[in-house]
Amino acid sequence: MIDRLADEEILIVYVMRVLQRTLPFARKCRRYYHCSRCTSSFHNDSSGGEDTKKREHRPNRVVVAMSGGVDSSVAAYLLQQQQQNNKNDLDVFGLHMSNWNALDEDTQDMSNTTFCETSEKEYNDAKSVAKHLSIPLHRVSFASEYWVRVFEPFVESLSSSHDTNTTLEEELDCNQSLVQSEERDNSTNDSNMVMPNPDFGCNTHIKFGSMKDYAIDRLQADYVATGHYAQLWHRNYKSSTIPNNSSININNDGNYFHDWMEETSQILEQIVMESISGRPEEEWILNNNNKSSSSNHYPMLIAGADRSKDQTYFLSGVKSEAFKNVIFPLGQLAKSQSQQQQQSVRDIAHQANIPTASKRDSMGICFIGKRNFGNFVSQYMPEPTTPGDFVDVDTNQVVGKHEGLMHYTIGQGARISGAPVKYFVCGKGRGSGKDDDDSYSNTVFVCNNTHHPALYTDELWVDFISFNWIGLGGTESDRYGMGLDHIPRPLVEGKSIKLLARTRHLQPLASCTVSWRRVNSNIQSSITNRGHLIVHFDNPMRAITPGQIVALYAGSDGLICLGGGPIKSKGLSFMDRGMTEISLTALHPSGHNDLSLQNL
Repeated sequence: MIDRLADEEILIVYVMRVLQRTLPFARKCRRYYHCSRCTSSFHNDSSGGEDTKKREHRPNRVVVAMSGGVDSSVAAYLLQQQQQNNKNDLDVFGLHMSNWNALDEDTQDMSNTTFCETSEKEYNDAKSVAKHLSIPLHRVSFASEYWVRVFEPFVESLSSSHDTNTTLEEELDCNQSLVQSEERDNSTNDSNMVMPNPDFGCNTHIKFGSMKDYAIDRLQADYVATGHYAQLWHRNYKSSTIPNNSSININNDGNYFHDWMEETSQILEQIVMESISGRPEEEWILNNNNKSSSSNHYPMLIAGADRSKDQTYFLSGVKSEAFKNVIFPLGQLAKSQSQQQQQSVRDIAHQANIPTASKRDSMGICFIGKRNFGNFVSQYMPEPTTPGDFVDVDTNQVVGKHEGLMHYTIGQGARISGAPVKYFVCGKGRGSGKDDDDSYSNTVFVCNNTHHPALYTDELWVDFISFNWIGLGGTESDRYGMGLDHIPRPLVEGKSIKLLARTRHLQPLASCTVSWRRVNSNIQSSITNRGHLIVHFDNPMRAITPGQIVALYAGSDGLICLGGGPIKSKGLSFMDRGMTEISLTALHPSGHNDLSLQNL
């Protein structure tokens, strides 16, 4: 009977995969088919059996995302402690997401139960924590949303990666010719969105999109909490008097929980003020949306106190509106033992006897887990990857064979078997510093030094419409309409601004100058032809990669994350400019482990 059921599942997979390529609605059908090895239901599963219907008079309800890891477990514990301080003040619910359907994988892998077992273990871990904390836990699947909004765009971005090497100068010329066509179509098209990293999309579309909507609409949440290492400054938060433009909607009864929220807001306000103090060029940050009393005071995204775990880079694509009524309980904590006197997340987990206290951090693709990346993603490519040549950018000689462009990222080691020196990827396909013809369309260009001039440039640009500004005011319609309140005021006035930026997660922040180059001088014209942001770095930056995310920061130490967006193009490399001799002391570290620069 079990074997027969397995055969039926494989048949369903086959039929569904055929339908997926012919019928757009078939993708949504997949969420109702789940592997029989994953025995738990995915929708409306409440281990606590709690009634989630609206009640006229009830405590404020916080729904906390619980993955089964230690971070979300401690976040739930901290909120549960708030609940115990005043039981009439707060309800805490857990919500576990299982967003990857094993049936989406190729049939030859169906005998592999690793993912199902791991998924069930994560759920059981979350359930054991919820039981330990005496809070209800709901389980839900957003597999369809994850596929359509995150994974499929990610795969499509990989499949077109060979087209992402155009230079800034080429894009500027091209952009001018597109103005008239853009004016004819000022609508946005999600089907063409770039998804350079699943973690970026998971936060933007799932955790603070589908999950938050579910928590509010189905579980009647007043707040949503996650275990991110970041902070949100909900400006003007007052437990006694909440202005209409507050980013928090509360039942205003002056209770303990709101006092705690107000205290947190005041602490962050002081931290932000100290960060901007003595920097008059950044005073616009606080005044950017105060032109009228009806302006929305959206939360400001603040770096986590533990900078080694700060996750604002992956949160930089979340819309300002989506941060309303969101809490990050771990924002002021360190993950593990540090020089600070306060307890770490691990300390709290052990002292509270949380079942996941010693659990290792999860790795791998968001909601999918640790996989052989190349082999896994290859299943979903629209066409098989095509092997090609590794070409030395200095000698123009073939030095090896590669397995396909999608397997390589700018800046990484090329891993060329038998090569006499270690090579690093510095370009892919056309537009990589060689003649722009089809003979190089499937070429991976490599250089023989991790600090080779071919890996460095000092400029990038982002399509203006693609950059997500956070916490500066305006409304959602401003992003796609004519409003300018969500844009830094100096840029609107035609000025450049000094900021900090990173193009990789946890990359040391780099000083830069940001300017807005408009395609059309009439800034009130169609949003699609508003041009692009130019980011010029003070020092050469290694391995800037079109398609990846650039996040911008302000404050003396990069405390405030102003938002992020996908890199459209980059400036010419120093090699292409003929600048073959670069002092290592002038280079910006590519990461915290770039000891060759840090020790100079």
